[in-house]
Amino acid sequence: MNNRNLWGRYSPPFKKVLLNRKGSAYFELIIKTIIVITLMATVMSFLSIFITYLNLNHICRRVVRVIELEGQVSDNVYDVFYRLKQQTNLSPTMSVEEVNYCDERNQRIQLRETFTVKMKYNHAFTVFRPSSSPPVQINIPMEVSITGMSEKYWKLLE
Repeated sequence: MNNRNLWGRYSPPFKKVLLNRKGSAYFELIIKTIIVITLMATVMSFLSIFITYLNLNHICRRVVRVIELEGQVSDNVYDVFYRLKQQTNLSPTMSVEEVNYCDERNQRIQLRETFTVKMKYNHAFTVFRPSSSPPVQINIPMEVSITGMSEKYWKLLE
């Protein structure tokens, strides 16, 4: 068999070398599968951060809506807040800011007056969980701030 190429130089028979690679596709498939599974697990772990933020945003929107409908920061607002905390397994802190109460004692907000509800939460993201020591975590601070407007008219006795 002549192993000379187009320019007359000697070249080794590559066809025989390529045919002797039996079983290499299995190793490539195993490595690709391990990489894909690792990437999927990483993406799934990062999704917990976004889900936590969406839950915090949902709690804040619901509390703002209750304050808008009632026109005051009442016990019903705190009941909704604590119920949503239990449903989502989060423990954020809530504060009502930038508000002008028409009745300071009952915390009533007059019609078309704006207010802002702020919620803060520190999410502990687990990076690595060794078997013999506590997990390695990163605390990610989250803050949601939503502004609402009262929809209730209070007739004040003066």
